[in-house]
Amino acid sequence: MKEVSVIAHTHWDFEWYFTRQDARVQFAYHMDEVLQALATNQLDYYLLDGQMAIVDDYLQTDPEKRAAMTKFITAGRLFVGPWYTQIDELVTSGESIVRNLQQGIALSASLGKTMPIGYLPDSFGQGQDMPKIYRGFGIDKAIFWRGMPAENSARYFYWTSDDESKVLVTNLRNGYPVGAELMESDDYVSLLHKISSDTEVSHLALPVGGDQRPVDFNLKQRIAAANAAQSEYHLHESTYPEYFDALSKEADLPTYQGEFVDPSTSKIHRGIYSSRADLKQLYDQIERLMTYEVEPLMAIAQYHGIETKQGLVAEVWKAVARGQAHDSSGGCNSDATNQDIFHRGTVALQLATSVKAYLLRKLSSHIDGDLDLFFWNATANATNNIKTVTLATRASKFELTDEQGNPVTFQVLKQLTVDMATLRHDRSAMKPDLYYETTIALPVTIAATDWAGVKIIEVAGTFAQIAAVDSIENEFYQLVADKSGITLIDKRTQQTYEDFLKVEDSGDEGDTYDYSPAYQDWLLNLDFKQAVIHGTTGKYHSQLTLTGTWQLPADLSQRAEKVRETAVPYQLTLTLQHANETIGFKLDLDNQVKDHRLRLLVQTSVQAENSYADTPFGVIKRPVIDPHLADWRAIGYHEETTALRPMVHFVNIHDQNSSWSVIGLGEKDFQVIGQHYDQLAITLLRGVGFLGRPDLIRRPSDASGLQTKYVPTPDSQLLGPMSFKGGICLDEQFDPATIQQRHHVLSIGTMAYQNQTLDRFTSPIQYFQINATAATLTHLPLLQLTAPKLVISSLTTTPDQTGLVLRVYNPTKKSLATPGKLTLGQTSVVKQLNLNHVAIDNLADCVTELSLADFRPGEIRTYGIYPVSSNNC
Repeated sequence: MKEVSVIAHTHWDFEWYFTRQDARVQFAYHMDEVLQALATNQLDYYLLDGQMAIVDDYLQTDPEKRAAMTKFITAGRLFVGPWYTQIDELVTSGESIVRNLQQGIALSASLGKTMPIGYLPDSFGQGQDMPKIYRGFGIDKAIFWRGMPAENSARYFYWTSDDESKVLVTNLRNGYPVGAELMESDDYVSLLHKISSDTEVSHLALPVGGDQRPVDFNLKQRIAAANAAQSEYHLHESTYPEYFDALSKEADLPTYQGEFVDPSTSKIHRGIYSSRADLKQLYDQIERLMTYEVEPLMAIAQYHGIETKQGLVAEVWKAVARGQAHDSSGGCNSDATNQDIFHRGTVALQLATSVKAYLLRKLSSHIDGDLDLFFWNATANATNNIKTVTLATRASKFELTDEQGNPVTFQVLKQLTVDMATLRHDRSAMKPDLYYETTIALPVTIAATDWAGVKIIEVAGTFAQIAAVDSIENEFYQLVADKSGITLIDKRTQQTYEDFLKVEDSGDEGDTYDYSPAYQDWLLNLDFKQAVIHGTTGKYHSQLTLTGTWQLPADLSQRAEKVRETAVPYQLTLTLQHANETIGFKLDLDNQVKDHRLRLLVQTSVQAENSYADTPFGVIKRPVIDPHLADWRAIGYHEETTALRPMVHFVNIHDQNSSWSVIGLGEKDFQVIGQHYDQLAITLLRGVGFLGRPDLIRRPSDASGLQTKYVPTPDSQLLGPMSFKGGICLDEQFDPATIQQRHHVLSIGTMAYQNQTLDRFTSPIQYFQINATAATLTHLPLLQLTAPKLVISSLTTTPDQTGLVLRVYNPTKKSLATPGKLTLGQTSVVKQLNLNHVAIDNLADCVTELSLADFRPGEIRTYGIYPVSSNNC
């Protein structure tokens, strides 16, 4: 007889076709029923979906229920955590995933206990890094539903990462709602046979619950009826921790590795990576701002006498987690819901931006000398690159000197005259009060976690006029724009790539879940041959701006008729900087077209068989043709396995001779296309008008979302101005750590502050008065990492604010022997931390330098650095 563990649960989408507010109301009453069922012993146990965001909301409105929840959680009857929200695993950053778990574990632990299981029953695909992330939190068990390929059909198995981390998995092959049949049908045998296929284990799991499903008060009666109706299985109320204890004793479970993104047992929605590009961009921007600027800057500020505000940091990350639940991140929601997601993200971005602005100002507030301009390096690497900054001066011309009084060369990019005269209704009564706003580019060298200062000396005269050009170049590339398109010349190899950058426009008769070609499609290749070209060139910064208009079909009906009468204005800006291997791009356009997809096409010299893209803590190799593209219907897959792929920050194809990478600043979807698979197609936007549509070319059968009702989503057409940014790199060899470092440089831009009172609009809080720091600003570098093959994931403060946390990882599938060293600004104790920032090993006492031990393939390692007095060593 097989044992069946019946787990009572609810799956509670944070938001979806309904808003968060709708769900909060429903859950407030649902939770009361859960507590009632536990208090009256109508249920022995209950699982609250593995996420704490819904509990957080509940306790804000019903704080008096905290004691009851804590009682049942502590007793092991109510199971909560470990997640804050059920995150999207494929397009969110590693640090977002870590922060999500940190917040979920902290809140669940404060209520008594965290369920030690990686529970993500409804995420649209499983990322390859999840086992090592889970093990980094001490979690060795996981539960999910979607994504298993046909070849890996086992329900119960071990899942490993590239660093050999391993978790025991229960795959809910029939979905988390399957147990509803126990409550609604007397055909118990069919249900039990269904959940026992594709496995030889003697212990089975049967989840009883569903989306926003009310409490099943009669569960005990239905279990008794099922046991009485047959003798092959014995059902009993249980919990997932108890179930895994039994499962772990089963022999001969298979072991699988990698990501799981196949639509074998359910829809997987590969087109979701490009849904609602505006939301993807917004939350990507917040991730980057927090990880690369705010958190490390706050950590540095702590050592300059400025108190760390962990509450502000936590508030932003909580907003990010709420916006990265699997539906929220996907944007496959009603317009009202997406408006809420966008608003929450906007508020979080404003908060993070204000923290950065305040810290830069405060750090630069107490100077012993006459420095005016301060550049900050909030990374663990020394930097030497070109910075662009806008200065406010009374005179139209100025000179710059460094801290030693040496001249600093710079290039003027733009200058505006600004009148800050006091406003009057009668403009003729306004007394002019002019100053100059000048944007410059200059080389800046800064030690790791340190700063550099510049003095501005106003002088007589004016700067020379900036000459216009139609080609630009630096040490690595030359870019030429003319009537034949945009030509790239690699100066290192003398290879020429004509018309290498285009945009593809096609119909999209899909929905907010999936791209699907129009039934009567018309594919248009859009180039820049008719653009108005304006370029500027200089020693440090050069750019080409191409301005024009594309004529496109207004909607699907015009596309079917091959009519293109709708104007879409655009402006493409390409930049080259001194000693920089990245070609920067920025495409601004005013989208006036419905039901279409725009992709940036990069023509490469590589005929690719595989693509390479970053994952939260690594790099993944994927075939350019999905293995089941030809037989997906025959094997019963739920959608076409088009090789639409996710990326977090970059995509690459390479061969023995060259490597081409595209770095995104919010773009999340790519495909390798072309007759020879030599084009990188990066999705910029998809405009669609419905939450779900039935019978798509790529996804036959029922509509996703709601099967019986069309839910219009006109906002998801993304009409209006849009902006897309990133970089293109051409190298001899593929080095993922180098590409990630270039992404960091693109993300961070310039962290600078000018002490001045002419422009009070550099940030809204510039008008607020502040007191200078008590101590004079000095150079106080905290640490420097010298390990070029490792990727820096984060630099922040320890939870108790007594030290620094530095997280790095090996992005490759190869071991790294003696990868480098960590140089410390103060004598310190160095500990190895887990991903929850709890010490697990003491690495060194009283050191100023630490040689890094070998890294396993894909290994994540977190260092805790605690400065100590030399007197104590």
